[in-house]
Amino acid sequence: MGDEARSAMAARERLYEVMDRDLPFEEKATLALSVGEEYLRVENGHLTRIDSESDYWKAIASTDSADGRFPSGLKLDLGTTYCRRTVGGESPVRLHDAPNQGWDDDPAFERHGLRCYHGSTLTVDDELFGTLCFVSPEPRAEPFSDGETLFAELIARMLETELQEERTEAKIDRLDQFASVVSHDLRSPLNVAQGRVDIERSTRDSDNLEIAARSLDRMEDLIADVLTVARQGHEIEETGLVSLDAIAEGCWDAVRTGDATLTVGEDLRFKADPDRLRQLFENLFRNSVEHGSTGSRAGPGDSVEHGSTGSRAGPGDSVEHGGSDVSVRVGALGDGDGFYVEDDGPGIPASDRERVFETGYTTGTEGIGLGLAIVEGVVDAHGWTITAGESADGGARFEVSGVVVPPG
Repeated sequence: MGDEARSAMAARERLYEVMDRDLPFEEKATLALSVGEEYLRVENGHLTRIDSESDYWKAIASTDSADGRFPSGLKLDLGTTYCRRTVGGESPVRLHDAPNQGWDDDPAFERHGLRCYHGSTLTVDDELFGTLCFVSPEPRAEPFSDGETLFAELIARMLETELQEERTEAKIDRLDQFASVVSHDLRSPLNVAQGRVDIERSTRDSDNLEIAARSLDRMEDLIADVLTVARQGHEIEETGLVSLDAIAEGCWDAVRTGDATLTVGEDLRFKADPDRLRQLFENLFRNSVEHGSTGSRAGPGDSVEHGSTGSRAGPGDSVEHGGSDVSVRVGALGDGDGFYVEDDGPGIPASDRERVFETGYTTGTEGIGLGLAIVEGVVDAHGWTITAGESADGGARFEVSGVVVPPG
């Protein structure tokens, strides 16, 4: 291994060590810039925030001292910097001797006299964020090599990832704050209204009060859905072994199902976050009940139906939950890779089967299209896959695959 290769390897190791440290972003970025400054043999490295439309340029991290030429916090007109060329589509820009490369009349050279410049763009949320720059007032003896450019790009991509993670965490924090406001500021007056209606209903019968009570209950369900969506950004932290049979039965009893019936076929034991999994089943069950048709069809005879009592049925028996509305069936996929939830309702048109998971998509008049978006969020958080299809009875069928099933 040559000296150059050893130098590159050592620089990468130092960079990885810096990026693995738990530090505020500006401090971490400054240390990463120092590694790049040394490897590229330049005088200064800085990270900028840029808005092209307003000609805004600001150094948000820099290896320069506070009294240096390019300290953190410095603001310039973008038009007087080489960065305007970098963000204009020429990234990376590599200048080892600007005037001898035909840049002697460039506004950046005229303003700052920088003969050496290496600039790369950074994007966050698919939008321009800024640039990563390495500069010197003196020229380099030779052009930047492909290896040096690759190393500068590595720093740019790693800082880009840090910025993206920070922005994502900030979004989650804002959603948490929103969820807290919704939970307190909306639920408190809702609970008061529900209590007052219940008091009136206990003293007299009224169709108007009945309608008001149902509307308030529906509002409570919608608030719960909004809170669930707001918290979808949280990753799964702990999983345990769950039983498909038990989780389905428990969730069915927690949902207002009217005259619908639940049938659970072959059981499956797999790893999941029980709380998040309950969100998945409760929303799939609500979807079937709210969009299902009347006139249910009987399920296969080798399965067990669960009733509202939560009691277990003996072999060959069935326990019916409700009357003869939509029938919902849950079971393990044939290859044991996951599970399904299906019903004998009107089903989902083939053209809509990918759109049903979009936030806001609904065919009903009361919902706001969050239920299946919540389901997909739970699936994504576990690293599973979900598809919408048609059941044997012509209803909706949702298959969840990729679950972790321990051996034995």
